[in-house]
Amino acid sequence: MYQVMIVDDEEPVLDSFAFILENNTTDFELCAKARSGTEAVRLIYEHAPDLVFMDIQMPGINGIDVIEQVRTSFPKTVFILATAYERFDIAQKAIPLGVFSYIVKPVSRKMLLDELSRVKNHLDSVRETELRRIEDTQLLEKTKNEETKRFLCGLMWRNHEENEWKKLLSLFSINSDRGVIYLLEATGDISEDIRNSNYEIIKDKIQFKFLCLSTVVAGRMLIFFPEEKSLNKLDYYLDDIIKKLSPYNFIQGKGGVYPLGLLHNSFLEAFQPFAIASEKEDSYSSGWERMKLVCDSIIDIKNPDAENIFEDFWMEMFNRFSFQVALGKMVSLFSLILNRIEKQVLISSNFNIDPAEEIMVLGSIKEWQRWASQIFDSLRMHIQLGKDQSYPRPLTAAIVYIRENYQKPIHLSMVAEACDVTSSYLSRLFKEYLGTNFVDYINQFRLNKAITLLEGKKHSIKKVAYLVGYQDPNYFSRIFRRHMGISPSDLEKEGL
Repeated sequence: MYQVMIVDDEEPVLDSFAFILENNTTDFELCAKARSGTEAVRLIYEHAPDLVFMDIQMPGINGIDVIEQVRTSFPKTVFILATAYERFDIAQKAIPLGVFSYIVKPVSRKMLLDELSRVKNHLDSVRETELRRIEDTQLLEKTKNEETKRFLCGLMWRNHEENEWKKLLSLFSINSDRGVIYLLEATGDISEDIRNSNYEIIKDKIQFKFLCLSTVVAGRMLIFFPEEKSLNKLDYYLDDIIKKLSPYNFIQGKGGVYPLGLLHNSFLEAFQPFAIASEKEDSYSSGWERMKLVCDSIIDIKNPDAENIFEDFWMEMFNRFSFQVALGKMVSLFSLILNRIEKQVLISSNFNIDPAEEIMVLGSIKEWQRWASQIFDSLRMHIQLGKDQSYPRPLTAAIVYIRENYQKPIHLSMVAEACDVTSSYLSRLFKEYLGTNFVDYINQFRLNKAITLLEGKKHSIKKVAYLVGYQDPNYFSRIFRRHMGISPSDLEKEGL
């Protein structure tokens, strides 16, 4: 609902406008009435109305003067001028101020409602444009964050190809062909929240002086500095930041400056202090306790951070140990998970894997990433299936209905009718038991199916959209990017 303010020095005009507003429209609400230009300025600052009907001829400050005084502070407010006479000179003054329209008194009910209809269309359009801008900004920021993490984590295993570098440099407007990797870790008895808070402080301060990209992986801060300018004072500046974060202690690692195509070497050099520290500190019991915590997070279907916790754990294992030893630790983790899950859940959901057989044959980090991603989603889905038995009957029926009919158009009212409940009740069940709304649940379910189909590379993006229930491929692409942070075509190119 949009807020309306009426400015006029005649009480009958104020009452007439207010009566028409209150009895003929549900899209506008009267928020204030002013009887002079001076009062109008005060009330506009107080109420920030969306629409102002402004009389021109008033004692003291006239309507044009009022708009001139407030326009800078309220650039999106719609002003409609009202006067008893048509005057060209007033129209000339109103145009530079962005006045929406100019009406001549007396104003009939029909004239006023027509103007309100035009204003509503304008305000709806402005609001929609602003929402799209905010959404696009948030999506770009999400894309940048996810692309940064994906890219920097990739440097832990290999050197990136030239086309991958060009994509990243373009996304962040970086002009450089060399760079260096730094690694930092806050150590000791410190919570994850405090550790991440310290990393944010370091990132914010270092970015005042140097261009850099950073992410947090396996509890460490990984920073890439492109060599756009001299990095001679970087060590001094970074040490000064860390000293001021006392009493927290940090392990630091610094690689050499390399061409971007060889930056993996810089990471290996930066990792050396951590490899030495890990050999000294980690005992079998503490490692086993860590693994149990990761296992608990994966089994807890309501834990929103489970995937990040799992990813941080395996990245750390593959960093600290040889490839084969790290694979062995993943076998231990998944064996523990299978032992902790109720056997009845595995049987009823028809989930069956042999960790040793499936993991130890993997030949590269890329193969492990692909296997881990697929098995994580599948495992969580089957745990969810097993727990569905404890949901209220309508919710269980709705989940089954979606899984059986996701390829067709599905609406909340349609599913509610099939489950013999009201739409509002079913919507409340999704929020209460699954922590999401009905539409997001369907979209996520369909997108998981779409990812599997895209990875198979047997169908075009357009065909995949139809196969998972989207009738408009463009809408499918927008939803995919909004939820996954990348487009379907990006997923195809990366071959994830």
